[in-house]
Amino acid sequence: MHLFLIGNGNCGRNNTPNELEPFDRVIVAKTNKEKPNFLFIGLASSFSDSYYDLMKKNYKSLGCNIFYLKKSNLINNPDIVKEKIESADIIYFGGGDSKKLYDSIKEFNLEPLLRESKAILVGISAGANVLCSKGLSDYEIDHNISNNYVFLDGLSFININLCPHGEEEKRLADIELNKDIDKVLILPTNTMLEIDDNKCTCYSIDDKYIYLKDKNKIIKLDKFDLDSII
Repeated sequence: MHLFLIGNGNCGRNNTPNELEPFDRVIVAKTNKEKPNFLFIGLASSFSDSYYDLMKKNYKSLGCNIFYLKKSNLINNPDIVKEKIESADIIYFGGGDSKKLYDSIKEFNLEPLLRESKAILVGISAGANVLCSKGLSDYEIDHNISNNYVFLDGLSFININLCPHGEEEKRLADIELNKDIDKVLILPTNTMLEIDDNKCTCYSIDDKYIYLKDKNKIIKLDKFDLDSII
């Protein structure tokens, strides 16, 4: 399994520069293809069409063939959904609502297709949460259930618990509320973790670091074997 987890970052919204372009270039290069097929899954977002337009612009400029999986495809065209996933070289899970993304994948039975895919899987923020065992989410805050960030179930493509936006003090404080979770990978904005089988490599745009919180210990990560932290 080859995955990239991105903590968050400005990908060019509101006519601003795409600060994540260095990450995008790494992801495209790892396909070892001249024109890889890029599939965007925007099921976590309430503005998926404009999100897709942005990702289309970014990845088309890097030579990719661009495809989009949206809710109308899932409801009306299961054969097209299967074809898009099977032909993808990169499957990119956008940010937004972690629970919405997880529930959509389960509802439309996408998980078996994703597990059989040979594509590189990329998740940013909520998209990264869903690729992990559990991810720290603002779901209860956004839905007025509580004032706390909580861990939600993911699909466990990688057996680790994740905190995206890991530079935010409130998120880091709320990790402590989850007494049953010992180890958490802390992924700040503008950082990316590559997992290629068991080998892990950290990337940063502005000298931030990726950390592992293991009970009361905070461990700064660089290159490491996944087995050493799970």
